[in-house]
Amino acid sequence: MLAAIDFQGGPGTDELMEAVAILKEMNRLGGRKVPAGAPTGFVPAKYADYLAKARKSGEDTAYRHFWELCVILCLRDGLRSGDVFVPGSRRYADPATYLYTPEQWAPRRGEYCRLVGKPPNAADALEQGKEELHAALEELETTLAGAAPGDTGMVRLDEDEHLVVPPLSAEDVPAEAKALKDELAAMLPFAPIASLLIELDARTHFLDCFTHAGGRKLSTSAETKRNILAVLIAMSTNLGLARMSEACGVSYDVLAWTMEWYVREETLREANTAIVDHHYGLELAKVFGGGTMSSSDGQRFPVRGKTLTGRTMVIHGGQVLSTYTHVSDQWSTYGTKIIVPTAREAHYVLDDFLGNATDLPITEHATDTHGATLINFALFDLVGKALTPRMRDLTRVTLVRDDTPTEIAKRYPGCR
Repeated sequence: MLAAIDFQGGPGTDELMEAVAILKEMNRLGGRKVPAGAPTGFVPAKYADYLAKARKSGEDTAYRHFWELCVILCLRDGLRSGDVFVPGSRRYADPATYLYTPEQWAPRRGEYCRLVGKPPNAADALEQGKEELHAALEELETTLAGAAPGDTGMVRLDEDEHLVVPPLSAEDVPAEAKALKDELAAMLPFAPIASLLIELDARTHFLDCFTHAGGRKLSTSAETKRNILAVLIAMSTNLGLARMSEACGVSYDVLAWTMEWYVREETLREANTAIVDHHYGLELAKVFGGGTMSSSDGQRFPVRGKTLTGRTMVIHGGQVLSTYTHVSDQWSTYGTKIIVPTAREAHYVLDDFLGNATDLPITEHATDTHGATLINFALFDLVGKALTPRMRDLTRVTLVRDDTPTEIAKRYPGCR
């Protein structure tokens, strides 16, 4: 593999690339001993002790095995992170190839800045950000000045001059409205999930998105659509293909073949996009929201067997994985991603927010504390969107200052 593939590294990978070249040469010549000057600075700290012990004991064979394993592991991690790339590859391409060159960016810069409402000059953009910051601080200062210490429903300062942000009060729903809701719910007929999906396909044609993995664009037969629906119901309800086969009369082999060749991540995403777009066009959906705001959060689910994304967590009593879901203010789910449960959710906020292909005109996005970082604030601002997270312990967090604490306290006593 090393001899056949041309691995190249980005900034900070000089030692790793030198080690890869040495390993290639050793394999070509049949060498068994690692040269004395072979680099080891790329080796992670958790593996460094193995190399040190093997070197100290003089066991050249053991050192070769440990050093070679570290090279391969770091090469794998570099490919995953983008620090190492393969020219001509689609999956492991140079990250720089996804960006505009300075020559390509120059004619597009003005139009992009106009679309996102940002000045093309960095100094002007920073000045604009400072103006927005001080406008928000002045508004907060006015709110604090008009709030009494005992007014529990307002953002205020308590007796110790600490900022208090009260929780939102629950919506007061009249008893008549609750009774009407129950009456309307009782009038709705019971609809089996299969019948509901069949009618949904008649309206949206989402089953046409499940194309054969071989690339054939032939029309999907009624039998194939039936099998796809059976697979979708089996997977979404955790029924499994074996029990679904018993329930619907379609053999397990047929359902397994259908899932293998039709139900893939890209077809699921395309079908979901068709449903979300149809939902966005409904008049009733606009009662809930205009599709301009969304939120995202992660949920953890228990999982059995071997899995690349699952992790054992004591707090959950076993192995779990996380699903990170994006939902619009119309209650439509426009993005779902399976992630490692121990990873920071903030790394995945922008994925479906910018990567979805729906018609939703989203301009504002909310997360919890796990989805908020300074980098995410900056990236959302860069693309002309707003990140409005629900921050835990907000009163103890200093997000940003453009001056010294003393100067900020003089201008805004309540916002220090």
